[in-house]
Amino acid sequence: MTGNRTLGLASAAAFAMLCFAAPAQAAPYDGAWKMSLVTTDGHCGVISVGLAISGGQITSTSGKFVFRPIHIAGVVSGSGQAQMNGVAGPRKAAGNGRFTRAKGKGQWNGVGPSGVCSGYWIAVRG
Repeated sequence: MTGNRTLGLASAAAFAMLCFAAPAQAAPYDGAWKMSLVTTDGHCGVISVGLAISGGQITSTSGKFVFRPIHIAGVVSGSGQAQMNGVAGPRKAAGNGRFTRAKGKGQWNGVGPSGVCSGYWIAVRG
């Protein structure tokens, strides 16, 4: 009987510590970012996109290409490695790269009705 009380008290204490523990710190990449996609091959120009990163999930918050809203979804790992896919109407792109606490950079490739484009992207906290 004493063993059951001790186990119950220990379980209650562990539960209380979990409930009242400080929340985990945000991942180092969480927050608002401004991204520029620079075309080095093709005729896509420079494209500006707002991003949000939360818990390793990347989503677009703003940006248009050929009058279509840009939708980006992706992931960033704990080491900063990133994979993203984007869509703007019939145009699709994929990219990868790396984020640090203050900036990011990588490559992208896209295809649409007028052909293919590719280049690099850079991002800064925004």
